[in-house]
Amino acid sequence: MSQYTGHLEKRHKSTWQIVIEGKRTDGKRKRIYRSFKGNKKDAEETMRRLLTELETGKYIEPTKLSVDEYLKMWLKDYGKSNLADSTYESYERIMIKHVIPGLGADTLLCELQPIQIQKYCTKKLETLSRRTVQYHYRIIREALQHAIHWKLLAFNPANNCKSPKVSSPEVVVPDLKTIDRLIDADTPDHPLIVTALFTGMRRGELLGLRWSDINWETGNISVIQQVQDNGKGVVFKDSPKGNAKSRRSVTAPKFLLTILKSHKAEQNEIRLMQGESYLDNGLIFCRLDGSPERPSNLSHRFKNLVDKLGITMRLHDCRHFHATLLLSWDVDGRKVQDRLGWSTGAMLQAYQHVTQNMQKEIANMLDKKYGRRLGDGTQKNSDPDSRQKTL
Repeated sequence: MSQYTGHLEKRHKSTWQIVIEGKRTDGKRKRIYRSFKGNKKDAEETMRRLLTELETGKYIEPTKLSVDEYLKMWLKDYGKSNLADSTYESYERIMIKHVIPGLGADTLLCELQPIQIQKYCTKKLETLSRRTVQYHYRIIREALQHAIHWKLLAFNPANNCKSPKVSSPEVVVPDLKTIDRLIDADTPDHPLIVTALFTGMRRGELLGLRWSDINWETGNISVIQQVQDNGKGVVFKDSPKGNAKSRRSVTAPKFLLTILKSHKAEQNEIRLMQGESYLDNGLIFCRLDGSPERPSNLSHRFKNLVDKLGITMRLHDCRHFHATLLLSWDVDGRKVQDRLGWSTGAMLQAYQHVTQNMQKEIANMLDKKYGRRLGDGTQKNSDPDSRQKTL
């Protein structure tokens, strides 16, 4: 027989008080009161859950922390030490500007209901994209999940909500003609662009590369650190937390090593000219004075370059191109995953349609270049069985 019973008391419109009664070991009656905002059906479901928690010994005494107090505590005690600087700043900005006022700063953490989170997401869709609101939802869910680990909540109210569905964006990869024009472009960033195209490194990883990371004998380039802009300045960070595969070694083709050696010689001349004023961080791609380059500045320069060339392309598309090139050559998916530093193989699915298009593009280029020399491509590709029947 259950030791606890419960009932609802209506307070105001859409406001209920859950009353649970039980007996202590000393014989005195114990009452638990919990306010609830929502419809009667959801209030009854919450009451049943509380009764189950009490019966199974999983009940947690409600904390007096507000949503505002808890989320700021979570950012300080968890976020500071476990999130990358850029991720932490993104979380903090979203929490302060959107989540805390949206859920109600004074709302008690223990009284936060799924319907409040669901309404928050619905309201935000009026002004923000579905992908952005989905990102907000995931931050809320992650933060509340830690409240369970810290014994502040018995369940995560965000788990009973639906985040906006977002279709995966189709990977768009520049064609080979566009890549040829980019490679032939006259720009001081030529060594960096070629490195991006033929190693698939991320922007921050490229800017964090040091000469000491290159093994000239084996051609291996170690990806150990990256450059980030934390809003206050440029900082060096290790490979992203939670993704050990980002710290990896990439074997460079010989032509790339030749380009990098030439770039090193030019950089040495600049360093000698500047003398003691040169800030030697050992970086491969840096500003003229040797200091680390701000990632956004590099993106702006790249945008100006492609606009001048009359092509449509982002710097990150160099990474897409490299992945597509490898997959179109039937390189094993696991090897591509390791080379690109993907934490899982899920990204491989996004490139399937792209690799098929590039296969056709490569075949067409071969036909144009060697078709006349080796024979009529149309005749070569005709059905040999039909020719046999004619004979």
